[in-house]
Amino acid sequence: MRTLALAVVLVAAPAWAQDAVVRVIAEEAEVRTGPSFAYRTVYVAARGETLRAEGRASKDYWFRVVLPDGTYGWILGDQVLPLDVEPSPPAPPTFGQRFVEAVFSPAPLAASDVSLSFSAGFLGGEGLILFRPGYLLAPHVGLEAFVGETVGEQADVLYYGGGVNLYLWPSSPVTLFAAGGGGGALGRKKADQFTIRTGHYATANVGGGLLIALKKRITLRFDFRDYLVFGPNYTRELKEYSGGLAVLF
Repeated sequence: MRTLALAVVLVAAPAWAQDAVVRVIAEEAEVRTGPSFAYRTVYVAARGETLRAEGRASKDYWFRVVLPDGTYGWILGDQVLPLDVEPSPPAPPTFGQRFVEAVFSPAPLAASDVSLSFSAGFLGGEGLILFRPGYLLAPHVGLEAFVGETVGEQADVLYYGGGVNLYLWPSSPVTLFAAGGGGGALGRKKADQFTIRTGHYATANVGGGLLIALKKRITLRFDFRDYLVFGPNYTRELKEYSGGLAVLF
């Protein structure tokens, strides 16, 4: 019967503000299992202690409060002072938050299928221009082709091939990626060079890079890779340092 009576009181209790608290004004206030002195005491609150109020009984003057251990109880209204706590205003954004909102755009990888990248830099110490079209299988995995050329004093070399990019944080506007691939290299010596050895070679590359998504749909891309150019009786190691723009859509 006591359980049934408590259920009836809870159903009939009027709505109470979620931010309301009560402060104990008596020397001690007993918190009971129900809104009556007939229920047993489960907690004794000291003077000045505050408890969050979850409701109020429709009969007599009892408040349903949340105890420190997360359980519930009922406290007599004559022993407490109800307080309505105003919600705290949101904290102003920090300088870092304002900077991020002003400079970076939402991560483009999650909403894109195709990428086009144009990079310039150095490969093996010679000037490099590369075009990299790609297709995103998932926000964190992409297939990518590449074609580009280095222009040297003695020979020009055309590089081509493809590979895989693994994006570490595709939901972030700034993400690192690991990359690997392979292809070929076709050397063409200058017209005035007669002793330079050129030809068609295989290549393999491994490394990674960085994507930075900025406002106005501008995405910066930086690549750092190790290349191995090899063929019959020929092996050469090269390093790529390049940067440029990427378009994702």
